[in-house]
Amino acid sequence: MEEALKRALEGEGVFAFPGVLWVRGPDVLSFLQGQATRDVRRLSGPMGALFLNHKGQIEEAATLFPHAEGFLLAPWGRLEDLKARLKRYIVFDQVELVELPLYRLVYPDGREVLGEGGEGAWPAEVYPVFALLKGLPLLEAIRGELPQAVGLEGLVDRGKGCYVGQEIMARTEGKAVHRHLVGLQALGPSASPGPLFLEGRAVGEAKLFLPTPMGLLGLGVVRKEVPFGAEVEGEGGRVRLLPWPFGEELWSARRS
Repeated sequence: MEEALKRALEGEGVFAFPGVLWVRGPDVLSFLQGQATRDVRRLSGPMGALFLNHKGQIEEAATLFPHAEGFLLAPWGRLEDLKARLKRYIVFDQVELVELPLYRLVYPDGREVLGEGGEGAWPAEVYPVFALLKGLPLLEAIRGELPQAVGLEGLVDRGKGCYVGQEIMARTEGKAVHRHLVGLQALGPSASPGPLFLEGRAVGEAKLFLPTPMGLLGLGVVRKEVPFGAEVEGEGGRVRLLPWPFGEELWSARRS
């Protein structure tokens, strides 16, 4: 696994994720326009999009691909979760959700395409560590958060019209958020997702931890007033806050 990770970080190979959702039907454009944070009317190539709840929090995410008869959605998480999220909002819309045996192919340089197979791809379990180290969004780390709190406000097209969560996005436009996504470095042999405390005060939440060649690293959403380099208490022990994507701070922290 370490060899695969090393080569992927050097720009080799591809990752493959099975399952694509074909959204089609007479009302597909208006339906998807009312669900995604992106203006699907302008879609001409692969485009990342978020799907929010009425509180403006991220529920699902996918890469959207144009299709002659609708749109193809390659989920960032589980296909069944994305399908269930969209199905909840189909009331009178003439829309059909069809699962296709295609693959979302993600290249180390960020390119995404659809393919019919995943032969020769890196093992799927390598991708979360790769994404963590490369600074790419992981759905399990951003779910339940506002897009601007996890650095994904760029996936929200302002002024596109009404969609689920749009009222909150409009209300918070231009306003500062008090939490942001940070890197976490476990200072002991174990750490788990859960609340984070500084001097007994809750300051955020660890969203995930993964074993990496640089030790146990993770992501969390923490109040902005807590400085990088601070050591906080979490589930399983103390962790250090670092900027994310990781940079020289990680190596400096390891040498200290």
